[in-house]
Amino acid sequence: MNRWMVLSVLLALLGVWAALPWLRLVPEASSVRLFAGLALGAFALGYMPAGDLIETDHPVRLWRRFTAFLIDMIALFLVLHPLLSLISPAGAVVIGPALVFCYFWLHAAFGRATPGQYVMAYRIVVAPSGNTEPEYAHRVLSSFVATCLWPVTFISTSQADSTPGTYHWDRESGTRAVSVVALKR
Repeated sequence: MNRWMVLSVLLALLGVWAALPWLRLVPEASSVRLFAGLALGAFALGYMPAGDLIETDHPVRLWRRFTAFLIDMIALFLVLHPLLSLISPAGAVVIGPALVFCYFWLHAAFGRATPGQYVMAYRIVVAPSGNTEPEYAHRVLSSFVATCLWPVTFISTSQADSTPGTYHWDRESGTRAVSVVALKR
């Protein structure tokens, strides 16, 4: 399955989730959104790229990481919105962020790219200079803080002494992002 096919599946399920209720083609929007969200969740957790990935030394820039994060957050919203609307708001405030954290943490911990990372052609691996186990939970939390403080992140990564494609959450967690160019056959 190539990147464009993954993006097509994500966009098709987004279309089902948003367009069918908006066009009033279904009597009840919540059931369509629930099943489209569940299908998207099953796809996001169950897809497997064919073959081994070919990694390069090209740096994964901040704009690619941010775009992958947006793709993943849109997919997570489509999955979690119908599910969390079934429970109380207080429960949703606790369970929602925990599920988002687990989504990013488990993909990195199992060495799999999220759909956003796959579309943007990179994945997270253990840093070669890491002497300890990679801290994927720390990585997820640090990158979320960096995303929330995006002006500070952009300024700090644009400094002359910064290494392109290497950011503080990579160094602190013992991981790195590698570009993926093609799939071995």
